Amino acid sequence: MPDASPQRDEDHKTFQNQENRQMNGHDLTTPQGRPGLSRRAVLKAAAAGAAVLTTPALIRQAHAAASTVRIMGVETAALNDWSSFEKETGLKVEFTGINSDPGIFRQEVVANAAGERIDIFLMDGGIEDELGAKGFFAPIDPAKVKGWSEAPAAVMNSPLAQGPDGKQYGMPVVMNADSFAYYPEVIGEEEPLSYALLFESDKTLGKVALENTWLTSLPMAATYLKVAGKQAIGDPSNMTPEEAKAVVDFLIARKKAGQFRALWSTFEESIDLMARKEVVAINCWEPAVKELRKQGKDVRYAFTKEGYNKWMICAYVPKEAATGGRAEVVAKALSGFLGGAYAAQIAVLRGYATANAKAGLAYAEAQKMSAEDIESIKANIAKIEKKFAAPLFWQNAAPTNLQAIEAEWERFRQA
Repeated sequence: MPDASPQRDEDHKTFQNQENRQMNGHDLTTPQGRPGLSRRAVLKAAAAGAAVLTTPALIRQAHAAASTVRIMGVETAALNDWSSFEKETGLKVEFTGINSDPGIFRQEVVANAAGERIDIFLMDGGIEDELGAKGFFAPIDPAKVKGWSEAPAAVMNSPLAQGPDGKQYGMPVVMNADSFAYYPEVIGEEEPLSYALLFESDKTLGKVALENTWLTSLPMAATYLKVAGKQAIGDPSNMTPEEAKAVVDFLIARKKAGQFRALWSTFEESIDLMARKEVVAINCWEPAVKELRKQGKDVRYAFTKEGYNKWMICAYVPKEAATGGRAEVVAKALSGFLGGAYAAQIAVLRGYATANAKAGLAYAEAQKMSAEDIESIKANIAKIEKKFAAPLFWQNAAPTNLQAIEAEWERFRQA
């Protein structure tokens, strides 16, 4: 997270004010309406010293020794301190952060030939449908990755890790199931809660903030409408143009009714809105709740009735790194991402899980980590198992009708 708080207008009464605000002299959103620094790229604590790529031209031309694994990815998957991972794998980690916008990542891989200098990509699952099938990623051989068989097959074989051709282009690394944060004293209901609290509840009228991206907010609204029987929707994360239009029609009606106070575009902004109690419910990232609790705020992250925005960051191997000495380095690093040191640290740091989360618990106990950390890891495993059992839905960063969905989201923003 940036050290400096965003310079925000005090008045969130209109969306236009919200969308036109500037932070440190830069627009909070892109012309397409996506967050300028999207999703998990703003978590500064994950990668101390890593250079975040805000433009593709900034990538370093690294020339590393064979014992170094060169990783480029979103910073959610990075650690503050890689030393335990390095000890477990015998590798030196050189991490380069990148904005999680799929367009920037695609340009690095395709136009800038990042695979010539990067051994592993860490990116939101789903991108393999395009880049794997086109030959930019090499399929991963599970037999060469230690710990693969210990992870649930349903996770490892997720549609967010396999291409449309059925090949295993990705290996799940970090995952979670997102919902929304809320003040229990205001809501006054027992979990599981309904997404109605975000979209059409008198309890939260005028006190809701939505993430300013179609990637999370539209599928959450679609999930609510689908489960409530208000709209026929097949897959909330891969809607048809007609389904997306129906969801946006609903959201515009609720916007005109005054349901939403703001759209948020940065991690700190989501925290600030809740900390000031300008909103009492917000579809945010789980680490925001951790930060609010550190401030003494009684905020919870909801277990829901309808389902979750289940996402994963996968490791992808560029075709250039699939042979020779680089392939051996890659295999060791992939095994490390399924190992105990990484799983333990990511659970404590983020509240997120790896595909082999129980390895983290075994590691924490063997290394005699603090009782607080061990309990945190146990609670995280239980949470993930419960949430991932829900049927809906896997986040899809590359839906079939992407342009139509983006256009509908822009219609909502401009309404």
